[in-house]
This record gives sequence, C-alpha cells and structure tokens, in this order.
Amino acid sequence: MIKKISHLGVAVRDLAEAREFYRSILGLESSDPILGGEGAIEVSMVQVGDAIVELLQPIGNEGVMAKFLEKRGEGIHHICYEVDDINAEVTSLKAKGIEIIGEPKPGAEGMSVFLHPRGTHGVLVELVEKEE
Repeated sequence: MIKKISHLGVAVRDLAEAREFYRSILGLESSDPILGGEGAIEVSMVQVGDAIVELLQPIGNEGVMAKFLEKRGEGIHHICYEVDDINAEVTSLKAKGIEIIGEPKPGAEGMSVFLHPRGTHGVLVELVEKEE
C-alpha cells in the first residue's frame, strides 16, 4: 500500500551548484553528499516539509543518470512513493502487468525498486520501503 510521496528525484549536472542554489536562493539545507546507484551517482537530500527533493549527479559519463542528463537535460528524473511492504507491492504490480526494473535493492532510504515508464504514463516511478 502506498503511504505517501517520499521524494522527487532531480537530475543535476553539478551537485555543489545545485546544493548552493537550494541553500542561498530557497533557504533550504541539504544533506552531505553520499554515493548511490552502486557508486554511479552522488546524492544529496533537501528536506522540504514532509517531502524530500533528492538531487542526483552522475559520477562520470556512464550510467543511467549520465545518459538521462545527456538525453533530457537537468530536471525531474523520478517520483518516489513510500510503501509498507516493497515485496508485496512488486508481487501485486507484476500480477497487474506492470514492468518492474530489476529487483528491490538497498537505496538511499531503504529497499527500493523502479517501475518502467512504459507502464506508468511516461513517469519513472520508484517505490521505497524505508528503514526504521
């Protein structure tokens, strides 16, 4: 069961520059960068009320995020929904014919998995079961 929107993923070319924009222009602090995507991206979280903006910068010119930036430029990459039980959600969605990208794996907030945009009206959707 979907509980709420967890975060919006935003692809950026320069994480330090993006963090400075959020701090100096919007008055929002961001977390120290961490490595994500099996070392292919740097991630920083910006808390906005109950929601989070996840800033994502590729490391190098390879990987999914680098390809996204090359093709589409900076901007919204995905929307993430928090769920109670990620394995139950994956099973249910597969039974409904939704294409899942890979299997649930550890992410920045807990176990996560992506749904292919072909089945979600063009939006890359992430599901996350947050760690307690």
